[in-house]
Amino acid sequence: MPNVSEGISSVNENTQHSIKYVGEASMLLPIVIMNLFLTIVTFGIYRFWAKTNIRKYLWAQTQFDGEPFEYTGTGGELFMGAIIVFFVFILPLLIGIGVLSTNFPVLTPIIMIALYPLFVFLIGVAIYRAQVYRMSRTKWRAIRGAQLPRSAAYGWLTIKYAVLYFISLGLLMPYITCKMWNFMMDNKRFGSAVFRCEVKSKPLFKIWLVTYVAVIVLLGGFILVVSDAFITQNFPVIIGAYIFLFVATTVIFAWFQSKLYNHLISGLKFQDVGFEFDLEAFEFLKLSVVNTLLLVFTLGLAAPFVLQRWVRLFCENITINGQINFDLIVQSPESGPQFGEGLVEAFDLG
Repeated sequence: MPNVSEGISSVNENTQHSIKYVGEASMLLPIVIMNLFLTIVTFGIYRFWAKTNIRKYLWAQTQFDGEPFEYTGTGGELFMGAIIVFFVFILPLLIGIGVLSTNFPVLTPIIMIALYPLFVFLIGVAIYRAQVYRMSRTKWRAIRGAQLPRSAAYGWLTIKYAVLYFISLGLLMPYITCKMWNFMMDNKRFGSAVFRCEVKSKPLFKIWLVTYVAVIVLLGGFILVVSDAFITQNFPVIIGAYIFLFVATTVIFAWFQSKLYNHLISGLKFQDVGFEFDLEAFEFLKLSVVNTLLLVFTLGLAAPFVLQRWVRLFCENITINGQINFDLIVQSPESGPQFGEGLVEAFDLG
C-alpha cells in the first residue's frame, strides 16, 4: 500500500504541535444565511446539505500544524441515509406497533416497555455510526480518518451501562463515562495509525461525589424552602428559590464538566503523541451561558455560531506533544459507509 505522506517529512521533528481554529463569525454568516433560505424554500429538505456546508467550513477552518482538515461528506449521503432508515426501520416499526396495538390491545403496555431497551440500543448504535461516517469523511494531508465498524458492540455497551447507571442511582457515572470513552477512542484511526485511550475513572469519583452530594443538598433545601413558601403563598421566595437552584446547579455541573473534559482528553494517545486539555470551570461556564442565550434569543438559528464557539474553545485549550512518524502511516483501509447518519437524524442527536 503506498505511503500517503509522500512529499512530507517522514518524521515530524516538532515535539509540540499546534491546533488552531481560524474561522470568524463574519465568514460563517453568509453560509448560515444561504442555508436558512434554501432550507425554507425546500420545506426543510435542504437541511442535509446545510449541515454538510457547516461541516466543510468548520473542518477547513481547523488547522493542525498549519494544515487544514477536509470534510468530504455530501448532503446527498446524509439525505439517502435518512431515507433508508425511515423506510427500512422507522416506518415498519410504526406499522408493527400500530397493528399489534390494534389487534392485541392488552399487549400495548408490554410493547411500550420492550421498546425502551431497543431505543437505548439504537441510540448507542446511532452515536457510534455517526462517528464511523464522520471519521471516514475527514482528511488531513490526504490521510483519511476511520472509526472501526463496531456500532452493534457500542449499542450493547449503551444498554449495559444504562442499566448500571440506573441501579447505582448515577453514582457510577465516572466509571461508565470512562468505559464508553475508551471504547470509542480505541477504535479511532488516522490512516493506519491507532488512537489509544486508557482513562481511569478513579480520579473522577471524588469530583463526582462532591457534585452528587451538592446537588442532593441543593434539592433538599429547595424542597424545604418552596414547601414553606407555598403554604404561606410567598411567591417572591418561590421564584427566588427556583432561580437560585438553577444558577447553583449550573455552576456545579460546569465545574464537573470542565474536570471531566480535562481528564478524558488528557488520556488520549496517538503514536508517540500525547494530548493535554486544561479548561477552566469559569471559562466553560461563561461560554455555556452565552451559547444558551444565543440559542434562546435566536430560536436556535445561532446553532452554527454556537458550534463554532465550542470548536474554538477546545482548540484553544488543548496541547499536543510528541513526534509523528509519517513513514508508519499509510492510507486507512476503512472506506466508511456509503450513506450517513440516518439513525442520528431519526433520534435528532445532532
